[in-house]
Parts: sequence; structure tokens; C-alpha cells
Amino acid sequence: MKKKYHITLDSLIQRDPEMIFSDMDGETVMMSIDNGEYYGLNQVGSTIWELLEKPITVKTMVSELMNKFNVSQKQCEEDVLLFLNTLYEKKLVQIINES
Repeated sequence: MKKKYHITLDSLIQRDPEMIFSDMDGETVMMSIDNGEYYGLNQVGSTIWELLEKPITVKTMVSELMNKFNVSQKQCEEDVLLFLNTLYEKKLVQIINES
């Protein structure tokens, strides 16, 4: 059974502008004031975070990640959707609209 996601391949999303974050040797460390939690992102997560600086569709993000990393489209889509929906549930990203 497939999980129902808030964010889909057609979603236009961006990171929450209130997030505090810093690059530390190629990995991103973030703090959510609202959640009172720290988050650490690996290289792939940090690349996704960079792409979220401006509104971007998930389809475009998947395409960019496939160009940068050796991953199949299916695996990239699944992993990105899972990751972005986790960020959304923690209120770290925003859905701008559905394209």
C-alpha cells in the first residue's frame, strides 16, 4: 500500500524562510525555532536544501539530482518524496502551490 503524500512530483515547494541553517564541511545543520530541534543533513539532503532556496517543482528537483548523483529516476522520486514529506511534516518546507 502506497503512502499518501502531501508533496507530490507536481508540487512547487521551497524551504521555510524562518529556518536557521549553516553549511559545515558540505553538510547542512539546521535549527527550527518553532520545533526547538536541530537537524543534520548529509550531502544529498544538503543538495536538496540548496535547491529549495527558491521555489522549485519536485519534478525539476528530481531531474537535477539525477544529473548530480548516480540514481535511477524511480529511486530518486521515491527517496525525494519521502524526504520532502518528512521535512513538510516537521514544517521545514512549504508547499507554494500545485503546478
